[in-house]
Amino acid sequence: MSYKKGLVATLAELEDFYKGQDAGQVIELMNQTNDILSDVQWMESNQSDGHLTRIRTGLPEVYWRRLYKGTPPSKSEWAQVKETCGMLEALQELDVAEVELYGDKARAFRLSEGKAFAEAMRQKVATTLFYGDNSTNSDEFNGFVKRYPGISSPHVINASGSTSNKMTSMYLICWGADTVHGLYPKGSSGGLAHEEIPKYMTTDASGNKFQVVGDKWSWRCGLAVRDWRAVVRICNIDSTKLAVRKGGSGFVDLQSLTIQAKNMMPPQMRQKAIWYCNQDVMTALELQSIDYGTVHLTYGEYLDSKSVPALHGRPIRQCDVLSSTEAVLS
Repeated sequence: MSYKKGLVATLAELEDFYKGQDAGQVIELMNQTNDILSDVQWMESNQSDGHLTRIRTGLPEVYWRRLYKGTPPSKSEWAQVKETCGMLEALQELDVAEVELYGDKARAFRLSEGKAFAEAMRQKVATTLFYGDNSTNSDEFNGFVKRYPGISSPHVINASGSTSNKMTSMYLICWGADTVHGLYPKGSSGGLAHEEIPKYMTTDASGNKFQVVGDKWSWRCGLAVRDWRAVVRICNIDSTKLAVRKGGSGFVDLQSLTIQAKNMMPPQMRQKAIWYCNQDVMTALELQSIDYGTVHLTYGEYLDSKSVPALHGRPIRQCDVLSSTEAVLS
């Protein structure tokens, strides 16, 4: 059962849902795996609408001195950056007459819909962490793509793919209070919030009033990259070539690319970093791991799961929101 976004469910749709209860719970085929949401470390902002942070941009001058010669004073250079937070919300409304007609079954419907709304919120936040662009949509925060936008950007490695709109990216990220972390507004609480709204009046398309009950989901969050060295992006990975095995035409050498990426990150960050890729890249990594002289994977107990692979000693996490249809970056 489904209905158009922005509309309340009709009696016919509810009837169809309730009659289908004998078929069991709704199978959540739209769910995705976005493990990044389990890894982000969230911090309360120091501002109600964002987070002010300082970044060191230059070191002080230091001098060799001789006897009876003075040393000129010096100082470091720094810049102040403000990171923004966005407000993600969703609202479900049910006509009070529907709730009174179906009683406890209406409650089951609201709970079932709640799973879908929560999943939609998680997918949107995960997508924005990577693809958010405040210049295109002023209501969202900037994601990693906006911050590492091209092959000439610092900490971006070009995998040299050239198939139009068939690219994907892989990331190495070190989460921490002084590196990269999530944000939530000052005085609020982090994470996905749900509120049941009691009876209230709303209007139909003709402006006529009727009474509903509501469910509101909200997530106020942002992203702060305090140290740009804590992220490495491998871009222009040709998703059409990922199935090519070593020696084949167009082979994507993920071993070479990921070695370059990890060594680009400072050692103290590298030791705590986590890899993120989509299912296509994850599959390619595992396939290449069985070819002699290519990717070396191990399977550890990271995050209480023995099935999580590790690449160069750091865990790989799957994020389905990472697209395999990115444009070729230049």
